[in-house]
Amino acid sequence: MRTKSFIRARDALSQLQLDHEAILQLLRDFDSLRQVDREGVQGKAELVDCLCDTLILHAQIKEEIFYPVVRSELGCDTQALDAFCHHETLYRLIAQLDEMGPRDEAYDEVVAKIGDWVISSLDREQSVLFTRVRGAGLNTAALSKAMARRRRAQQQEYTGQDLLELRRA
Repeated sequence: MRTKSFIRARDALSQLQLDHEAILQLLRDFDSLRQVDREGVQGKAELVDCLCDTLILHAQIKEEIFYPVVRSELGCDTQALDAFCHHETLYRLIAQLDEMGPRDEAYDEVVAKIGDWVISSLDREQSVLFTRVRGAGLNTAALSKAMARRRRAQQQEYTGQDLLELRRA
């Protein structure tokens, strides 16, 4: 699912930035596919599955590893804490997609809502949170190693499984 460059990134923020770039590319690919071939349901479904899997794995890495360390380092920095993504909305939108097929009228609209939410969250995270993390002198190399280990475990654990269902468990 992911290339080794994600795991080889020596800095936690670089790993997350690579995720962000991959997510944004998937959103652009979906938009292009949607505009070119409205009936390309198979390609659309596969692209959306990949997008949802990538988003869920990315959110889990942040929730389980990145956010706890950053929260303990930054303490009461309210601007930084406000930049933490709360993924409940994302999970709810992905669950809606799981109940639909690519031919459903609202399918593209839900993907667009995910895109809007993601772009807003990534912008806030990169402009505020990443800046605060760099300024705090956090050991992002050590954090990167922990994130890479978790990413490898996720890839092995979730290959071929419904990630959202595993998230809810």
